Amino acid sequence: MVLEPYTPEQLDQIALRILDVCAQIREIARRSREQRFEQVPLHDKKALEWLGKLEEWAAKSQRDFELAQFKQRGARAAAAARSDEESSGQGV
Repeated sequence: MVLEPYTPEQLDQIALRILDVCAQIREIARRSREQRFEQVPLHDKKALEWLGKLEEWAAKSQRDFELAQFKQRGARAAAAARSDEESSGQGV
């Protein structure tokens, strides 16, 4: 699997697509309540499978982001420490 770089805007676009799908399903639910449908027959096997994979992907993406964030903080702290050492060494 290849890691693809995403900008915050691209992440927002993915989230908005997911929300659009959610809105469609919520609309079906709302209309079925209004029209007093007790059940709405749907083919759900693939959708539930995809949803499970999407949930796994989102959780893994969040863990990967948090790890990258942790590494970046460490790198910044190390760079700041080196800068401080260099500054204090030159003043002696």
